[in-house]
Amino acid sequence: MTLFMVLLEAPIFGQHEAGNLAHPCGLYKAGRALFTTHPHLRQEAAAAEIQLEAETQNASRDGSREDVLIIPMVFHIIHFNGPENISNAQIHDAVEVLNTNMRALNENIDQVIPEFVDLVADIEIEFRLAQRDPQGNCHSGINRVVSELTYVGDSEMKQLIQWPRNKYLNVWVCEDAGGAAGYTLYPQWVAGTPGEDGIVIQHTYCGSIGTSNAYRSRTLTHEVGHWLNLRHPWGNSNDPGLAGNCDADDLVEDTPNTIGWTSCDLEGSTCGSLDNVQNYMDYSYCGRMFTLGQKERMRAAALSPVSQRNQLSTTANLQATGVAGEDILCEAAFDVDRKTICLGDSVRFTDASFHNPSSWSWDFGDGESFAGLASDNAGDLYHVYNEPGVFDVTLTVGNGVEEVSTTLNQAVYVMDAGELELPVEQGFEYGEYPSEDWSTFDVLEDGTWEVTDASSLSGERSLWLANWSNSVNGNKDFLRSSTMDVSEAEEVYVSYSWAFVHKGSGVDAETDDRLQISVTGDCGGDWDLRKMHRGYTTLPTASPTPFPWTPSSESDWASSFIALDQDVYLTEFFRVQFEFEGRLGNNVYLDNINIYSVATTDLSELHLDLVEQWQLVPNPSTERSMLRFETPADGDANVSVRDASGRLVEARSTWFGRGAHEWSIPVPDAPGVYFIQLNAGGGAHRTWRWIVH
Repeated sequence: MTLFMVLLEAPIFGQHEAGNLAHPCGLYKAGRALFTTHPHLRQEAAAAEIQLEAETQNASRDGSREDVLIIPMVFHIIHFNGPENISNAQIHDAVEVLNTNMRALNENIDQVIPEFVDLVADIEIEFRLAQRDPQGNCHSGINRVVSELTYVGDSEMKQLIQWPRNKYLNVWVCEDAGGAAGYTLYPQWVAGTPGEDGIVIQHTYCGSIGTSNAYRSRTLTHEVGHWLNLRHPWGNSNDPGLAGNCDADDLVEDTPNTIGWTSCDLEGSTCGSLDNVQNYMDYSYCGRMFTLGQKERMRAAALSPVSQRNQLSTTANLQATGVAGEDILCEAAFDVDRKTICLGDSVRFTDASFHNPSSWSWDFGDGESFAGLASDNAGDLYHVYNEPGVFDVTLTVGNGVEEVSTTLNQAVYVMDAGELELPVEQGFEYGEYPSEDWSTFDVLEDGTWEVTDASSLSGERSLWLANWSNSVNGNKDFLRSSTMDVSEAEEVYVSYSWAFVHKGSGVDAETDDRLQISVTGDCGGDWDLRKMHRGYTTLPTASPTPFPWTPSSESDWASSFIALDQDVYLTEFFRVQFEFEGRLGNNVYLDNINIYSVATTDLSELHLDLVEQWQLVPNPSTERSMLRFETPADGDANVSVRDASGRLVEARSTWFGRGAHEWSIPVPDAPGVYFIQLNAGGGAHRTWRWIVH
């Protein structure tokens, strides 16, 4: 029975979860989906299989090209700004691992057990990242596409981007490869569907570094085996470990029949002979080798016109894709690990130029520069900024023959300590906002926080986010303050008001949109979440509506605050962040951000020994409280009362002589938490949290 006929007739598509293989190869599941969706392709696939099998047999008898075949490849990283957006370094590592496996150059090749040493094959096929795109432009061979389809990894995801299969092997990297570690389709299966041709791989199985590891790094090698017409060694199924697999075959003469492995028993003998457990096509995850017979089969597929594989390694295509000779130094580029830092912090600059420069020269924009070679780590280095400002950075790279340069404008913003003076009262009014002290960041670059005069809690304007039209679940937008110096404070208070409703009607309209308030004491190196308002609980402030919503009254708004007294935040580089994570709800509004502190004083200057004896009694209170204090000098005394949102409720001022005094403060109309600050006698001051019943 042919491979294709087995596909049509046998129930071979169950996901196998045995042993340590939590994510099996997804080839057969993908094949079933293909022919279920496109049944008209079956006849063409069957004919292509007959042709390819005949070519494979002829190649084994007559021989074929004996040179090393070069195949250009391109990686498409499909990501949603998560860990699946892996680094270029991890992609380059994946290609290196693949090639060492294909050429039998892997460091663990000497671990192949003696019984199979003579069968170890150098496949004599190498894969190279493309250096030109389909239009002939210089390219890194790596594309990045933002899409939620990264969590699906199916055929629809492939349609986001694909380069011509007769010029490149397409590899898609994603978060979930259709429930598998990776999958592809045999060349005969995709003979009539070029858009399905290529390899899909989960990022945690791509390469040996970054989000992957050495244990998982051979998954791409396994899938390339399928892409070049290799079966699993137990035959045409996705179910290793079944006794009936002994009656199946992988059509390769020198791979012993086996039931298949999900563990690494090097003495395993399941079908009357020693199993080749270390074969890359098994599920043992201790792959070390391909066999000579597998080499014949893979090279026959690579040189077959079936699915245009034979066009990939032609001289004309190698020249067109830029992989025929020396690397093309065609673009200087670099990455920065942080675009916003504080004075005295460092930025990591990592070269991303293509292809393979050998020298680097950096101008960091602050009057400092550095030039060197790989031995100087000049392509991956840190630079400390000791001046505040916004800096352009220029990189020049060379390969000994030519040089190319690039300048990234506004590459680094270095904030000074305390750029934003306290107290902060940001109501987004005219003249207050936009402000260089407040910045927005939009992950998907699809529109972010904007000023509106359609609604506000107070004043004429507020900030809003058009979440009603958002179709991406999990879309994130940020509003961040500049630095504030609170190093002399005992406590910092952040108050704010917001408005939000669900999109729809009734309980069924509920969504889990989130407004999150985070703070940092190290300028943004670490953001700590301090409060979250969720759509299922505290975020909604009015009734749901299926239409784009705008608050129409004060009752549509809510307010809250956070109090901070931890030393990690009480620094000269304190910042506040408002993050909205849209999950398909309605519009959201933000207003009246107030940030103020309760300051400590210098003992030697302001007589803290007296200030610490000042009293607010009674506290809590139901009618009035008494401020009892002694002033170290003649002068004005000022008292202010603020509510929990930071709004000023009452303020008084009078002159006192040096000595002991009492000041009666009536309670506000509404019960709650208030803050009383007293300033008296030459600058001495103290703040109390006042509970009113």
